Amino acid sequence: MQPIFEGGTDATSSTQEAGGADASAGEPGPEGSPADSEGVSVDATTQDGKLADGEGVSTDATTLQESSVPTDARGPHEASGPPPPPPSCTGSGPGISDCGPGEACCATSPVPGGTFFLSYDGVTAGHTTQSHQASVSTFDLDVFDVTVGRFRKFVAAVVGGFDPAAGSGKHTHLHGGKGLADSSSAGAYETGWDTSWNGNLPATASAWTAALQCDSSGATWTATAGSNERLPITCVNWYQAYAFCIWDGGFLPSEAEWNFAASGGENQRVYPWSSPPSSQTIDCTYANYFGGAGGSDYCVNPGVGGENSVGSEEPMGDGERGQTDLSGNVFQWTMDANAAYAATCADCADLTAAAGSTRSIRGGAFNSGPPALLAAERNSQDPVMPSYNTGVRCARAPYGVNGDP
Repeated sequence: MQPIFEGGTDATSSTQEAGGADASAGEPGPEGSPADSEGVSVDATTQDGKLADGEGVSTDATTLQESSVPTDARGPHEASGPPPPPPSCTGSGPGISDCGPGEACCATSPVPGGTFFLSYDGVTAGHTTQSHQASVSTFDLDVFDVTVGRFRKFVAAVVGGFDPAAGSGKHTHLHGGKGLADSSSAGAYETGWDTSWNGNLPATASAWTAALQCDSSGATWTATAGSNERLPITCVNWYQAYAFCIWDGGFLPSEAEWNFAASGGENQRVYPWSSPPSSQTIDCTYANYFGGAGGSDYCVNPGVGGENSVGSEEPMGDGERGQTDLSGNVFQWTMDANAAYAATCADCADLTAAAGSTRSIRGGAFNSGPPALLAAERNSQDPVMPSYNTGVRCARAPYGVNGDP
């Protein structure tokens, strides 16, 4: 992997609650005891492993934006060189310029577009039906989860007066500037940030610290910079994650975009690192999860568990396009409401904003067993509730689009 910045719907779709209970039943909680069914609910629309008749997807060839992007990970950026670092990586320091083997923590890598099947790998239980085809246009996806060091700059900006502008955070490179198509409402598109959500952004540093230290089991934030700067930020709710990505020049990835990147696109990988795609190989050299000691302990901090620095398993755990930690360490928020997949999907997301709607999270965490780390696995969480094992990774318009050089 070379950095760019130089300086089926699952049968056990589940809900992660505020305390950070792992999304897979029977997996150990933060104290190492089985979670059983705590924090887990089965989506009634998918509990039989399939959706109702008529919900298969046929891709509309007229809406699929064909990609001519080369296979090299740096391909679409070569002509104009690497883009400038976003606000969270200006300057240098821990968690800003030292992620992975000497890489900038805001490194990003292009994901060439294509067509694939959502929540499908053809191998693992609940993910063997090609029922939900989706097309995804080329986009950039950050190599690393957002670090404590990067998030600290965002907190300072919010305390200093920043609020996302109304309508910001859209995929404006899609559908003639209208953004993602809303699969929950025919003919509707992304509306972007709603200023009524500003109340989710604390106004003072002390209020941020209280919010970001949501649980002692895995909260990574500290009131002042210290040894945690390279750890992934946790205890962020969906609104805070979205606002960070807006401030940093990007947006939250749609669930389809995240799934496409983790699956290696049309390769439909079992895990982001699977080579060949059907390989079910997983151990602590690939991800930070509940898989140490032959599957009976945590990879990090045996007996206790916890996050490790972003990129710690690089390059073994990298996805096809160079993103690391797509699975393991912390779950990642996506744009979508956790709902039945749409009948058709071309650059779409379920943008249901009704009260009580959960949002999809992906990737598993340090206290997850292997099933939660599958590229095809989807879980959910209340958007207003933070969790000690949920973080964020931002997506961006392809460099050179939307007025970039």
